[in-house]
Amino acid sequence: MIVVVAVIAGILALWGGSASAAWQPTKPVEFNVPAGTGGGPDIMARFLSPLFEKNKATEQPWIVVNPSASA
Repeated sequence: MIVVVAVIAGILALWGGSASAAWQPTKPVEFNVPAGTGGGPDIMARFLSPLFEKNKATEQPWIVVNPSASA
């Protein structure tokens, strides 16, 4: 639970600042989730990914990736 709150706080901090508006990624953003598919962090990342795209956080899509070696 603390990890989820920390992730959301970090995202909001980046989203609201004027410095973050100056930089935009040029390739699709890979959202690396170092946990098993279907776990809590994976579900949260898959929930947040379309919200970033819907609210135009960046021009690029957000892709959730579960590296096989991390689980």
